[in-house]
Amino acid sequence: MKTRIRLGPFTLDLLAARDGAFAGIGAVRHDGAALRSGVIPWIFHAESGAFAFRSFNLKDVVSSPRKAVIRFVSRGEWRPWSDEDDAMDEARFSTRRAKAPVAEFFWTFRPVTRKAFKAEFDGLAMQLEVRSPDAPVHTVIEDATWEIGGAAAGATLIQQDVSTIQLEQRVSARSAFSTIERFCSDGWGGCYPMDMLPRAAGSAFFDFQAKGDLALALFAPRPGLTRSRVEKFADENVIHYTDRPFVARSARACFPERLLLVHRAARRFVRHEMRNLWLDCFTAFREELLANYGCRPETPRPNVHAMLWDEELKRFGSKWTLPLRRAFADYAKLGFTEVFTHGVWDSVASDPAPRRPGNICCPYTYAFSPKFGGAAGMRATERAASKAGITLYQWFSFQLSRDAPVWKAHPEWILRKPNGEPWNANYDELWAGRMNGPYGDWIEKQIHEVQKATGIHGVFWDSYQNLGVTCIDWPSPDRTPQAERIFRLQAELQRRGFRQRTEVVTPFGVSQVAMFGFPGDPFRRRLWDDVVSADSAYVLLDTAPAFFGDRTPFTRDRISPEIYFWLAGHRVLPGLQARPWSPGTRLPGGDLAEEYARVNRLYNHALPRMQRLRLVRGGAVTLWLDADGAPSAVWCFRSATAPCAVPLVDIESDEPAPRRLVPGHVYATPSSDPS
Repeated sequence: MKTRIRLGPFTLDLLAARDGAFAGIGAVRHDGAALRSGVIPWIFHAESGAFAFRSFNLKDVVSSPRKAVIRFVSRGEWRPWSDEDDAMDEARFSTRRAKAPVAEFFWTFRPVTRKAFKAEFDGLAMQLEVRSPDAPVHTVIEDATWEIGGAAAGATLIQQDVSTIQLEQRVSARSAFSTIERFCSDGWGGCYPMDMLPRAAGSAFFDFQAKGDLALALFAPRPGLTRSRVEKFADENVIHYTDRPFVARSARACFPERLLLVHRAARRFVRHEMRNLWLDCFTAFREELLANYGCRPETPRPNVHAMLWDEELKRFGSKWTLPLRRAFADYAKLGFTEVFTHGVWDSVASDPAPRRPGNICCPYTYAFSPKFGGAAGMRATERAASKAGITLYQWFSFQLSRDAPVWKAHPEWILRKPNGEPWNANYDELWAGRMNGPYGDWIEKQIHEVQKATGIHGVFWDSYQNLGVTCIDWPSPDRTPQAERIFRLQAELQRRGFRQRTEVVTPFGVSQVAMFGFPGDPFRRRLWDDVVSADSAYVLLDTAPAFFGDRTPFTRDRISPEIYFWLAGHRVLPGLQARPWSPGTRLPGGDLAEEYARVNRLYNHALPRMQRLRLVRGGAVTLWLDADGAPSAVWCFRSATAPCAVPLVDIESDEPAPRRLVPGHVYATPSSDPS
């Protein structure tokens, strides 16, 4: 038996049997066009202690042109084994109960519209509420498949994430891919650190699919902690989309609202038009998501990575920053405006007798160690950087060494797994803290004190995902996720003038995480050559991608100055390594330093003009629009005619642009100078 809901241009087929059994939603259409195959119903799964809610009965559907509410109930089924472990790392066992609880589900749909610049979207706002007084819930699994036209084949998926799926994934009936986190080690065996990556902290913050003249997006404007996976199997012509949001455990749990958005183009998409639509969605949805947490987008700037590890630090002692200070002027001449270093906290590295192995990434507190110059040394380093026009970034995290004194003073601040052990993300030497309580306030206060004592206003967040956003306070009464506390902390730091980089792919700050490797490298997430051959740098917009491997990637045969130019033209800017210390003193880019520097200078000059990216057919150039949507700058990668009718000048020579633009040059409209 089918019950059909109509909301604006959308129709949803409910799958209900005569006896009231509810299997979920089958077909979904937009103006008659299928958005999913309906082979697998769109449904939820919830659990609470000894019970699973996975079989449903439809009670009623209340529908009007403005809203539809599907009400269904589930009697809890015995779940002997939970997803929580005991101290033996075995699933906890729950005894069967004489009486099963009943949970009531309210699935609400509202028609909405959205605009991503000029692109208009019809949408459905979707939210689930679970009322379960006898078995409170704190997470659900939403499971569906989405296929424009009713079949996966022919679709293109685009996602900025940290998984191993292609940035621009083309789909055939026999395709197989997954957004599971995966490290490829010695071939494609590898390891799988995280089955479901968090939205906006590893996983894409919105899903995008296009085929023919239709594009579909799935987006939660305020995702909190939502784990997700997109997956396709070779023997299925469907694409699985699974989301698992977490909230504070409650007898009346409301999960984040999600949007299903559909855009119909005037004609079938050509490749660059589809890409431009994704770019507009990325920009508009990112701004909306960040605004909900009080944040603003950040863009990458030319960045130098200059730090020492423990052995060399101990050799230089308190004088380790002196060569770095002297190098700032050279870095500034090369066009770099940011430097990341790892000033040494009171940590395992500064401890003369540490209890266990560790390094500078195992802090006791966020106070600079006197052994390595203390706050005074870092204040002098910050002043030297500022004088050269450079923003200094410092390493921070949400975790500390397990031997940090604070854990003895406040054992209640330790974040714990379901089995009661400290949360360490399989780092034996580290423990994470409970960011939702006094520990989070203490961490924030220390960052403020560092800024006050040194003037530093750049943060690099280490282990942002696995020891931060993903964490749940399992032993607490309501099992509170801490993602939103971290997002609010970042917003507060931004208001205090901090710029931020994060060790994962996220819209919160500039993503700076190792994702790519090269042929022959034993370890990677993705193969860099695939990005180049697919011309998919645009998907990395506003990131600073990093690369696995012991040797620098900034060489003529890897990330050459020409590739660096290509990336900069898409507002993508990886950081370069430098070494101001001897022996082995090295400028960023080594022997090619001046060639990379030229790109930096072009980028710094053009960046104020680079407000909205437009791709053109063939990809020979990128066209940047200003804040008013007018052509403003053009980066040329291959000889081509100008992509706009307005006059252009070469930003280096100030000469009028030739009829055919020259590769390696950047052009601007004379009226687009922000000064």
